Amino acid sequence: MTGKYDIEIYNKRVHYHLTVKRNITVIQGDSATGKTELLRMISDYENNGISSGITQICEKRCVVMENASWKERLATLQQCIIFIDEGALFLRSKEFTKMVKGSDNYFVLVTRDSLEHLPYSIEEIYGMRQERDSQKYQNARRIYNETYQLYNLQANEDIHPDLIITEDSNSGYEFYHKLFGETCCSAEGKSNILSYLQKSHEKEILAIVDGAAFGPEMQHVMQYIRDSRNKIVLYAPESFEYLLLRANIIDRTSEATEKTYELADSREYFSWEEFYTAYLIEQTRNTIYEYSKKKLKDTYLTAGNFRKIVSQLPEKIKLALMVNQKQQL
Repeated sequence: MTGKYDIEIYNKRVHYHLTVKRNITVIQGDSATGKTELLRMISDYENNGISSGITQICEKRCVVMENASWKERLATLQQCIIFIDEGALFLRSKEFTKMVKGSDNYFVLVTRDSLEHLPYSIEEIYGMRQERDSQKYQNARRIYNETYQLYNLQANEDIHPDLIITEDSNSGYEFYHKLFGETCCSAEGKSNILSYLQKSHEKEILAIVDGAAFGPEMQHVMQYIRDSRNKIVLYAPESFEYLLLRANIIDRTSEATEKTYELADSREYFSWEEFYTAYLIEQTRNTIYEYSKKKLKDTYLTAGNFRKIVSQLPEKIKLALMVNQKQQL
């Protein structure tokens, strides 16, 4: 399944609106924020249609999946947007994860907890927010919605990191190590970012992660960052491959990053991170830029191409690099 879909559902008392464009969307929030009512209305409309007194507007069929015969039902569904509440016992099972991977459906998971087994994006974590001056309208708003994917950095602040921690240990790490030098280290995977932050004593830290699949780690990492005495900034581009595509080193890559939701078929890609990697590998096959996650070709590290990749970084990081270079002179 591909595409971007608006979902509008309402009755005389309440009006919900949300947009989904990836295979996994997560809605978080405390009790009494309208999540349960949203699922009830979708289920009621699914069972009773317009006679329920509910209006639902969406290009795709919306369904609520519960515990009873979930596996058999999921196997029969295609091109649907499937809503699942955190009370569903199967939500954390390996069987469910296996069926989501390769499914021709989108999933909206309503849960307060992180789901470590699913690679969902930071940008697809939402909370239900009531519109100002209205008791009726409920919109899904991104919980983590920072400009330029820089988290825990105010507009009037700069970052001058003593330590840079990358999620990546291969091609991405090669680039960042060349950029930042010996102050850069690898956490060897997204699940290790938090432990690296906890054992690091530097006053200013920049952590670089792949935002397209870092969603399960985000809640705990951001809580630690907020509570820490050190200044920790999180930079979360979609992925390193996304930056390479955006750098326009290879021709005909703009559509892949600007309209990913039209190309990243949920049947083939578990996350957009997987899509960007596969797309880059395919576009560079049998060329001087042939891409591999294990080792970054020297052609990406020539002066001109290196500058193109650096140009995709946020201005705050580029400013930090300039300051660091001046200090070394």
